[in-house]
Amino acid sequence: MTHALDDTDKIILNLLQDDATLPLKSIAERAGISTATAQRRISTLIDQKIIAKQVAIIDPTKVGYTLTVLVMIKMATSSVSMQQRFERVMASEPQVMMCYEISGDYDFVLMVNSQNMQDYHAFTRRLLTSENNVNHFNSQFVMNFIKSGTKITLK
Repeated sequence: MTHALDDTDKIILNLLQDDATLPLKSIAERAGISTATAQRRISTLIDQKIIAKQVAIIDPTKVGYTLTVLVMIKMATSSVSMQQRFERVMASEPQVMMCYEISGDYDFVLMVNSQNMQDYHAFTRRLLTSENNVNHFNSQFVMNFIKSGTKITLK
């Protein structure tokens, strides 16, 4: 059972979302609690899966992935088993940064990072086919990153 977040939990979560490498002592000082309390609270937040993962966020362009594409997917059939198969394929695909099931004219939206247009073309040929239950897809190429983040600011 998940506990309600208090102001101290929110401070800790905001700090960790900005920089997960902050020393425990700094987190405790900024939250106005002891180091032991900070460690216990962080452990609880991890155990309750409120903190789902601690990762490094990499700039894709600086590691050779210069093409980011938002891909709208229309499935061929509404079969639950085919949809679940598609979800498993997308979840295991390294180039797929995000995959959301959405409402409206399309069924899914993906964010795909590719090294270049040829790499993206190979991705579409390999994964966005009728054998993966894809009837139609629409590619929107990111021209500029104005804001890209993962932080959920807690107040």
